[in-house]
Amino acid sequence: MSNNQLRSEHRRFQSFLRNPLLKLQIIGSLLVTASIAQGAYWGCLHAQEETVSSSAPAPQEVWFSSEKPKQGETVEVELRMPAAVPPPPVEFNKESYKFFPFQAEGGTIYKALFTVPVVMKPGAKSVKIGSTTRNITVLDAHYPVQRMTLPPSKNNFNTAPGEEEAIDGAKGTVSAERFWKGNFQAPSAARVSAGFGLRRIVNGKLLDDYFHSGLDFAGGIGSPVAACAPGKVLLAVSKGFKLHGNTVAIDHGQGVVSFYIHLSKVLVKEGQMVKQGEKIGAIGQTGRANGPHLHFSIYVNKVASTPWQWFRKAH
Repeated sequence: MSNNQLRSEHRRFQSFLRNPLLKLQIIGSLLVTASIAQGAYWGCLHAQEETVSSSAPAPQEVWFSSEKPKQGETVEVELRMPAAVPPPPVEFNKESYKFFPFQAEGGTIYKALFTVPVVMKPGAKSVKIGSTTRNITVLDAHYPVQRMTLPPSKNNFNTAPGEEEAIDGAKGTVSAERFWKGNFQAPSAARVSAGFGLRRIVNGKLLDDYFHSGLDFAGGIGSPVAACAPGKVLLAVSKGFKLHGNTVAIDHGQGVVSFYIHLSKVLVKEGQMVKQGEKIGAIGQTGRANGPHLHFSIYVNKVASTPWQWFRKAH
């Protein structure tokens, strides 16, 4: 640029400094440009917020197999939600229970099981699934009281080393596959001598915090014992258990486990797959037993469930 051009540009700049109207026009133009840029920024941010909101999961649809279960009964919860969104657990009685997927018309549904404890007081109880809370009404099952007499050597709940841990481990088994379809069957043809849920007075004393966790079948020693439903053998103990005696436990899947105790014979091995009705042992009097019988129980996610419900209408 020549000296004359420089002098010309300098004069125009000096003229701009002496002209306030021109300065206001330029400043106003700059403010409008800044406002447009800011509006574009917030518009983009708002659009992003709307996108995030629109991708939130659709409202859950929840069904209960019973909204008025009795003490000791199992409730199945069914949930429908977008397949890409993992379902939250069921929360009941300060415990959490996992959902498992099932294919159905219209897409994937999820099912979970929980059991009302026998000792839970009747009344309204809350069940929470993520942000959804539903109420159920627990009904009194009116379980009876049984009197029995035991010799001093068996009037206790003493276990052998490792016995309690093995039983608790089996109760806590939750495998992904559901092995059963349809109702369970009774494991013995013998008569039921003691029902589920009853309280016991042993040698004249009521046992505190105790209830009968299953059914007693009063068969003769050696009478056949069959699997109540298909599953995988978790325990096959033929000696060593002081309280339970010879024991078989079968995993039926998704938190459902059956137990067969006081056996005289164990005819299966751990890890073996069994069919419904398959012979797994024989009635005996091993462990803490005051006579030959089979004690049979079903646990759902560590909570004892009435077998009668599974015989009549399994989930």
